[in-house]
Amino acid sequence: MPADGVALTASQHLLTPQEVQRLATLFVKAGVTKIRLTGGEPTVRKDLQEIVQRLSTLKPLGLQTIAITSNGIALGRQLPGLVAAGLSLHGLNISLDSLKAERFERLTRRRGHGRVLQSIQQAVDMGFDPVKVRTVCTC
Repeated sequence: MPADGVALTASQHLLTPQEVQRLATLFVKAGVTKIRLTGGEPTVRKDLQEIVQRLSTLKPLGLQTIAITSNGIALGRQLPGLVAAGLSLHGLNISLDSLKAERFERLTRRRGHGRVLQSIQQAVDMGFDPVKVRTVCTC
């Protein structure tokens, strides 16, 4: 994370849930069977659960998997609602910037290492399989 943070994209420049659904419908009709929500951090979107619900309506058209990649900081509190909306139990990647809390805070410039670990455990407890944790280990 840069020292001065990152500029968030203004909401009027983001796809609406309806636009995401419309675009995803075209992809699914063309044969796509898995959609992964990622880029930046999907859990910062207030309409993430609605997006997942709208994507789940595409399952009769051939969509098999709705997946997500997250930094895990806010994921734990959203997981139950996302699963209820249709998030697949076999499509979760969580990025963990470091296994060491102090290095995590230095790299991300924020606290949250414990919340990421809690999100990982919660995902396992909820039946996500596998839970893929992406990290870089240095010696």
